[in-house]
Amino acid sequence: MLPVEIAQALGRGAAVVTGNQRAARTLRVAFDRQQRSLGLDSWKPPAIMAWDVWTADLWHALLVGGHTSKLLLNRAQEHAVWRKILEADEELRSLRTVDSLAEMAAQAWSLLCGHNGQARLRGAAVSSDTRAFQRWSSKFEQQCRADGLLARAQLESALQAAASAGQLKAETTSEVVLLGFDSLTPAQLQLVEALRDAGVKIDELPIAITSEQQLIVTIAEEREELRVAALGVRKLLEQNSRARIAVIVPDLEKQRAAIDRVFREILAPELEDITANANSEPFEFSVGVMLADTPMAAAALDLLRWCTGALPLERVSRLLLSPYLAAIKAEYGVRAEFDAFELRRAKLLRPEISLEWSIKAIEGSRRKSKLTGLLNKLRMMLVASNRLTKSALRPHSEWAEAMRELLAAADWGAGKGEDSVEFQTRRKWESALDELSMLDFDGQRVGFVQALDALARIAQQTMFAPESREAPVQIMGPLEAAGSTFDAIWFMRSGDLSWPLPRRANPLLPWPLQRDLQMPGADAQWDANQSQRMTERIAASAPITVFTYAAESAEGRQRLSSAMNGLALEAVAVKAITAAETAPTFIDTEKIEDMGRLQPLPDQVIHGGAEILRLQAACGFRAFAERRLWSTELRTTEMGLDAAERGTIVHLVLESFWNEVKTQSALKAMQRSEREALLNRCITTALQKSEKLSETSWDAAYLDMQRERLRNLLGPWLDLELARPPFEVKLSEKKLEGVQIGPLRLSVRVDRIDIGEGGDIIIDYKTGVAKPSEWLSDRPDAPQLPLYAVLSEAEQLEAVAFGQVRAGKDMGLQGFATSADSGIRVPKQHPDDLENQVAEWRQVLTSLAEDFYHGDIRVRPKSFPSTCAYCAQRLLCRIDPASFDQDDEETTEAERD
Repeated sequence: MLPVEIAQALGRGAAVVTGNQRAARTLRVAFDRQQRSLGLDSWKPPAIMAWDVWTADLWHALLVGGHTSKLLLNRAQEHAVWRKILEADEELRSLRTVDSLAEMAAQAWSLLCGHNGQARLRGAAVSSDTRAFQRWSSKFEQQCRADGLLARAQLESALQAAASAGQLKAETTSEVVLLGFDSLTPAQLQLVEALRDAGVKIDELPIAITSEQQLIVTIAEEREELRVAALGVRKLLEQNSRARIAVIVPDLEKQRAAIDRVFREILAPELEDITANANSEPFEFSVGVMLADTPMAAAALDLLRWCTGALPLERVSRLLLSPYLAAIKAEYGVRAEFDAFELRRAKLLRPEISLEWSIKAIEGSRRKSKLTGLLNKLRMMLVASNRLTKSALRPHSEWAEAMRELLAAADWGAGKGEDSVEFQTRRKWESALDELSMLDFDGQRVGFVQALDALARIAQQTMFAPESREAPVQIMGPLEAAGSTFDAIWFMRSGDLSWPLPRRANPLLPWPLQRDLQMPGADAQWDANQSQRMTERIAASAPITVFTYAAESAEGRQRLSSAMNGLALEAVAVKAITAAETAPTFIDTEKIEDMGRLQPLPDQVIHGGAEILRLQAACGFRAFAERRLWSTELRTTEMGLDAAERGTIVHLVLESFWNEVKTQSALKAMQRSEREALLNRCITTALQKSEKLSETSWDAAYLDMQRERLRNLLGPWLDLELARPPFEVKLSEKKLEGVQIGPLRLSVRVDRIDIGEGGDIIIDYKTGVAKPSEWLSDRPDAPQLPLYAVLSEAEQLEAVAFGQVRAGKDMGLQGFATSADSGIRVPKQHPDDLENQVAEWRQVLTSLAEDFYHGDIRVRPKSFPSTCAYCAQRLLCRIDPASFDQDDEETTEAERD
């Protein structure tokens, strides 16, 4: 309900001025509710507004009355003036951009004007920074006087002068009620006094509620504090379903996501369903987010940036999956497939992707016929973008219209099926474009990129908060609670390390001046008193107030904040709040006896090669899921060529090299220059496909780096080949079609087979870590080489070895051999007889092939849970991932022992 004092003041025709927008909005809603309860169909909007709106209205009245002609600068316009001044400063030439410094200067100027310190700044500078700001502020004042401009920070002083001159009396209401101010700045106080002297009745209305309970709860740690707060709020709602509860959190923005998650889980567990309407939550955040951080505005900014050049891959991916680009629901699934299986698996994945390249990629996609809507919109964007001469200099208003045209071409914000929040976001975006157009106040013409930078800055500084749903639980910061009353308040993070929030002196203003003017952050005692007054105001805003803090915070142990010293707090145990917590109900798993049999494998070559046997050895279910259900995870993107592609190129280079050289003796007969020249030709051949995809300077530089890497890697490898016992390359990268292992027919590719002095040497190139111990046991981790050995038709097998083509001491051939003179590094754990080992491998691999063929899909990881650590099938097999941490702890203890 509308407080009686406010209703009476409005009835007398008074204007109610609040200390923040939230209080004004809440009072207006309460007024409207009251009018409806009186049975009225229409009524005059109440004169309830925040201080900034009220003072802006007073200035507008002066303009209409002909008392002034100065332009009141908005935030973007003032930033432009500061930026122009800073860009002209010779001492700042080394800065890439002065935008951040311009924001700091505007903040310092606002602080100085609010405390009436402009005149005292002259001569008070004590450092290079403060002297620089004194110089900039002097130029700012000169610029504003010359161009007839007024900074918002100086608005109170200008209005005070107008009131003293008798220009405001007729333009203001006869009575003003101030509500929700913890304190007024000196400039605000002077304006109030000037209006009073002009005959305006101004009273500050303190709204206090008789306190019934003021409680303090000490909790062990911060994570638990969130849960206790949610449980306490739920208990209050259960006692009174119509209660209005404020949850006040200092430094709310940093904790917003965690609060949202815990409160949803405890206050509205039914909303854990991803299909549930999120707007039905019993709580809402009173503090909005920056416009640039909303999904809709972020998409708009990315689309406009895309028209100026390439975007990072992740942002292009976000656009492709966004409903704000080519909003055609029928294509959403296909767009996700294109992003996952084509865009992110490009043969040469660059860090940034242009609009033109994306269009070509879709045109060459096998999904093109299902992406016609997206393709048409991207083409329209490209046409609209090319039609603009983005290097030309134009007024900001013209660029604003051009941006609307570009977004319309992309079908952004078309309004089709948008919800209330999206509608409000689009309106806020339009107001940001209007604010961009207002930068024409100084007649400056800019390029498209500069205009887009200005729009991005406006969006980043514009707060967006959807219209309140009047949820029973309002989550806010301490400042937002000013001027509002509630049935209960829950104040979190009230420990001395969390509250009050630290205040810092402004680095551009002289510290002695800040101290003398009692600016925030300059006087610790003044700050402490201010925080105590704010805390007492909050405690007086509801009959029930609960303060909580964690004894152990992220910064260390803490006590109750000294800001609560003036309150008579009653200690309450945590159990008193959590005692009524109901444990979640778990539904018994439904068990169904599956008597069906797997369909037999077709009588054909099974795709997957030795990987099938590796997966079956690791876990039968994983082999079934990945090679029969084709269940796969999305690949992690990696710029350029990924590890597998880089390994494939090493294979191609060595294949090409040995196809020409063939024997070690021929290699030894070559001069080093000849060998290097041949290696360079082979590298060029191996990179031909990637060369064809090269379009940008980044692509060319990346491929040059890969050539250098391959030379540095394979040059030492060839030196190692020279030092081996004599050999001849029998075959290289030989594909074997339809080979039989047990009941399976597979296709495999043998990297290389050499003919040595004691027989065939089977080599499997590895550019990563590989160990021969992975061949052993009845469930080998790396069955590829054992499979090659089993399939070998050699009369005599001399060795099987990993060819570790890796930089450093690991480079070389390592494996099992029949002789110590084979040039193979043999590990300590090795078989006594290679022939017997091959026979054992035949049995093991045949058994694995039979298990896969006959459908042994038991969830039986070889070494649980390490085998499951990187498996993508956990959602299907339901292995308990909670045991992973336990395994890590056991591993750490074992390593320590």
